[in-house]
Amino acid sequence: MTESKIIQEIKNRTESLKEKQSSNGAWHYCFQDGVMFDAFMIMTMRAIKHQDEKFIRSVTEYIVDKQDSNGAWKHYKDETPGNITASVSAYNALLFSGYFKKSDPNMKKAEKQILAMGGLRKAHFLVKALLAVNGQYPWPKPFPIPITFILLPTKFPLNFFDLSCYARVHFAPIMIAGNLHYSIKTEYTPDISHLMSPSTSADIQRSPTEHEDVISFRNYIEEEVKKQYNISCLLKNRAYKKTKKFMLQRLESDGTLYNYTSATCLMIYSFLALGYNQSHSLINNAINSMKTYTCDFDGKKHVENSPSQIWDTALISYSLQEAGVPYEDSSIKSSIHYLEGQQQRIKSDWAIHNPDGKPGGWGFTEGNTKNPDIDDTTAALRAMYETSKHDKKILQAWNRGLNWILSMQNDDGGWAAFEKNVDKKIFTILPVDHVEEGALDASSADLTGRTLELLGNYAKLKKDHPQVKSAINWLKRNQESDGSWNGKWGICYIYGTWAAITGLLAVGVEVEDSVIQRAKRWLYSIQNKDGGWGESCSSNILKKYVRLSFSTTSQTAWVVDTLIAIENQPTQEMKRGIKFIVENKRNLDYPTGAGFPDLSYIYYHSYNQIFPLLALSHYYKKYIKSEI
Repeated sequence: MTESKIIQEIKNRTESLKEKQSSNGAWHYCFQDGVMFDAFMIMTMRAIKHQDEKFIRSVTEYIVDKQDSNGAWKHYKDETPGNITASVSAYNALLFSGYFKKSDPNMKKAEKQILAMGGLRKAHFLVKALLAVNGQYPWPKPFPIPITFILLPTKFPLNFFDLSCYARVHFAPIMIAGNLHYSIKTEYTPDISHLMSPSTSADIQRSPTEHEDVISFRNYIEEEVKKQYNISCLLKNRAYKKTKKFMLQRLESDGTLYNYTSATCLMIYSFLALGYNQSHSLINNAINSMKTYTCDFDGKKHVENSPSQIWDTALISYSLQEAGVPYEDSSIKSSIHYLEGQQQRIKSDWAIHNPDGKPGGWGFTEGNTKNPDIDDTTAALRAMYETSKHDKKILQAWNRGLNWILSMQNDDGGWAAFEKNVDKKIFTILPVDHVEEGALDASSADLTGRTLELLGNYAKLKKDHPQVKSAINWLKRNQESDGSWNGKWGICYIYGTWAAITGLLAVGVEVEDSVIQRAKRWLYSIQNKDGGWGESCSSNILKKYVRLSFSTTSQTAWVVDTLIAIENQPTQEMKRGIKFIVENKRNLDYPTGAGFPDLSYIYYHSYNQIFPLLALSHYYKKYIKSEI
């Protein structure tokens, strides 16, 4: 790969990104997940009889288009034979739509695969909840989390706010519907009892021993609530009101709950359970807003769980500047203006565990005002850094963001995604698949590494700083035996290792340090024959690195970027990776973003643009420009 070709590739990618910027300064690429959220929308719209056949038909066509030839639906192409949760969701939604019948050939194939994979009993907790509110699956009796749980004060050793923020906004509506054993059936509701095994009703959720633990958990909460309030006869009514208030206070201006399609659909059912009319303005506003959370694929609509405007804009603005676009350029100026307007200025739930912290973070979705996160905030700060040197208003915003980041460090030294010190292991007894990943928000290598990179390269804090030192120690303690790190929000060990190494080096950890050298050896050892790198989403479930039979562009870019940070001179492996990045046109749709294990894997359409540009730009600056 010649130097001139690398330079031309950087120029081409830069111009392409600039052309796709919206008039408001933002970029928005599709946040493409599996079919579960498409299914949720169809089921919810049919349940409340929201008439928009054009929309339902277009989402239905998208779901059908994603069905595998064997009849199942998959989260990723090497998932064999398919995914039970995705398949149950899609099958049910197609029947709900009214455009497909059980006897249709594709539906018979889907039925066969669903039964072969274990039937409804094997679907994820969230899907079972959607089935239960539609009268298609039995609610567990008693419901594992009593509605009175929300009444325990935050000072209590175990309380509702010890769940992660994303667990809370999903559990709250489920707690209402589940404790009321609510369900609704309409003429659209299909009978899917043929997908249940005989033992389904008697064997809900988990084994008898674990079920006893859940009962003990429920009883413990109820007894503690009674001790707190001493008015047992009124407790449940009070709890339902407080849970409803919890949701209403977290509605964004567009009427969605935290800008999540999944949580908003569940919220609608909880409103119905509390007696709201199907045409209530809160329900209609939520549905209409979710209908805008879509990507269009030749007339087929895909429903995004949470549009990624802020994330895309921050990363693209930063990558363009790394590629040499000056901060005075109109594209950068408008993106910084957009980002500054999206910064959050008021305290929200994060402050419960961080009462002394001052607001200053960014969320993921445009208009988000209540749910800032570490990753979006570090991304925004990178993008705004150069402008902050020349603009007092941007500098003030930058400092607010940095101070918020520093205040959010966990006591163990790492950083989590949304919250501080939300990691109580007792919640792992709850009957939820991969509960530790969803109910808790523990420190992770990707968040900790990316934060260190910001602190080192932009805040100029180095390894002798107390908070930096604590984070370095966390990363060293959590390195895998093979030299990698597990990243939570990307796939997976490649992603985590990229974040960890670039972060450690940014704060002054020496290249010769054993943690760096072990990681380097691991990265070189997993290079594919085509010159690239590829990791399966299966890594996210099995909690160990699983090699893909092919390479992906974004994962190759992460590895190359890591090696650039380590090596003083380009290596042959690195050069082969650069060649792959420039020339590869295959497997661009493989998901390299992670939501939750076995449930959500994201193909960020922006990633194949952003991370190759960053890797190429860093290669140019270190190995080519320095020689000119």
